[in-house]
Amino acid sequence: MHTRSLAAVAAVPAVVGALLLPAAPASAQPFGSVGFGGSSDSSGCPRSPLAPPMRFLGNADLDARAVALTREPAVVAAKEKLLGTLAQSGLAADDATSAEMRPYVDGLALAVASDVANLGRTSIAWDDQPDRRWGLDNPDVIYRSATIVEDGSYVIRGNRNSSQNIYFQVLDAYPGDGGLGNTTGFLSGKDIATASDGSFTLTLSTEPGRPGENHIQLGKGSKRLVVRDTLADWSTQTAAELQLSQVGGPGVPVPADPAAEVARRTTLQGEFWASYAKQLLQVLPVNSFAPPAPTRGGLPGQVNAFAQFDLGPDEALVFTVDPAGAPYLGMQLGNNWFTSMDYWSHQSSLSRSQATTNPDGTVTFVVSQRDPNVCNWVDPVGHTRGLIFLRWQDLPADVIPGPVKAGVVPVDQLAGALANVPEINHGTRQAQLEQRKTSLHRRPASWPR
Repeated sequence: MHTRSLAAVAAVPAVVGALLLPAAPASAQPFGSVGFGGSSDSSGCPRSPLAPPMRFLGNADLDARAVALTREPAVVAAKEKLLGTLAQSGLAADDATSAEMRPYVDGLALAVASDVANLGRTSIAWDDQPDRRWGLDNPDVIYRSATIVEDGSYVIRGNRNSSQNIYFQVLDAYPGDGGLGNTTGFLSGKDIATASDGSFTLTLSTEPGRPGENHIQLGKGSKRLVVRDTLADWSTQTAAELQLSQVGGPGVPVPADPAAEVARRTTLQGEFWASYAKQLLQVLPVNSFAPPAPTRGGLPGQVNAFAQFDLGPDEALVFTVDPAGAPYLGMQLGNNWFTSMDYWSHQSSLSRSQATTNPDGTVTFVVSQRDPNVCNWVDPVGHTRGLIFLRWQDLPADVIPGPVKAGVVPVDQLAGALANVPEINHGTRQAQLEQRKTSLHRRPASWPR
């Protein structure tokens, strides 16, 4: 495997908030024979036993309040106005994207309403559920958040459980409210001391922590706590159990008119993400990848690589990724509204744990409209155009993965282009999708049918 140090990365301009992109998009890497195999045989794709459901994630009372807010006249009017704005944005690149516009706006309003309904409750709410996706949500991550105040003091008590890692990030803004926000505090799960049973206590305040203490010092302007649990294996890994308490300082202000606040923020965020996506699409290479680079505006310590795909019905984009020793590697497709595609009934994302690997440890993915009958097929769910996002987490600070090799191949010629491809049949694909659905249902969401 080939990696390069941060010192070797040429300085490049920040184009759109969370990304580092080259001034001139990188061309596709030469495409040679790449293959699947090494971690699974021809009888099937990677599978894991199923762990118990994560019932502690439920927010039934909060959800009811959020749904009620979205039905208020001010919010309904804001949604309709935003739909008009998006219809004129040029982002609806194909029929599938057009069909997703209203569900996206409904979900964005519900996400905002859930956050507003949670103000003053001092609880960590589950974000980015399937009916409220935004900000190119990662299907491998359980996102939770709470609004806090800069001069407050807080305690989080929980149990680490078995997620790949957990990250506590404090921001000075709600992502999408006109910007991505700046990180004002951060702690990774690998740095959290736990008891033998996995339990831990984490404190947050403006004061510095004591040596050996699980503590986040709140920086200037702190207002948003975001918690990410990465589940590299949906079947076996479990997000942390968390309970937030405020032990000092003023409470979070509650808006006098919650519906008006939801309407305002839905409009602001919808316009922000549309502008963000349009800028991104103007600079991203098509059917090839921008060089991997540290994330800006998102998760500290994460490296990512972006691309956009544009494929005909008989074309496949084949690309090979070097994990570079990262404990977590994930790839997903996204639409032009900057959300995940349907990942509960389609294989529109894969983590390294869900994919087969090549003999040299790299991973090769195939994106195409037609199922090419290989495990690492990533389904664009009817989209002819869209986004591809790769994430590496917990790499050493001085390591950046090498370039992503990519090329377009006719679907009918894939067998000749891929070496040692373990073919799968329709029954194996259905079993793979059923495993995916069953694993996701460990998360107590209202999954679309």
